[in-house]
Amino acid sequence: MERNKLHGFTLLEILVALFIFTILSIMLVGGLHSVINAQSVTLQHGERLHQLQLALLMMSRDIEQTINRPVIISSGREEQAFVGNNRMFTFTHLGLAHPTEWIARSTMQRTRYSFNDNAIWRTTWPVVDQAPQSRSHSRRLLVATQASFQYLDKKGRFHNDWPVVGQHNESLPRAIRIYLTLPKWGELSQLYVIPQ
Repeated sequence: MERNKLHGFTLLEILVALFIFTILSIMLVGGLHSVINAQSVTLQHGERLHQLQLALLMMSRDIEQTINRPVIISSGREEQAFVGNNRMFTFTHLGLAHPTEWIARSTMQRTRYSFNDNAIWRTTWPVVDQAPQSRSHSRRLLVATQASFQYLDKKGRFHNDWPVVGQHNESLPRAIRIYLTLPKWGELSQLYVIPQ
């Protein structure tokens, strides 16, 4: 009569299996950690890209609807339809929506884009012709380490200031060129044409 022999694992076999399992677990945890880090970086880059696209789209919509409409500013003096230098520009444009239409108001808006505090800012006024108590609203659009603006005249030359001294017959530039330096992304330039 043969005895039933039960075969089990030896202590050495169990230790080898545990060692292999530990090595595989460490590799899987490291891989999972890398995937989570990559996803986090991708989400951050995606959010920055979204902010850049939104800022450029907003600038494009405003600038391409620029009109020749001088305004009265809060001090009571008249300001030209478009004024600018290499750090900021202020202009009147169409395209202000009022979806409820409960309040009758103009579709024009006075807007300023400026570079200060390492950011591009968009400032708007609630009315085109401002009363002394009119207050502006500023919003940071985009973080940038450098920015400058240039203005194209009808002869095809760019200027750092608008209106150009000695050229009284041009109230609006033909185009605006914007140079931006973005953190970690480098330099970017955009050209926005103003329809005449």
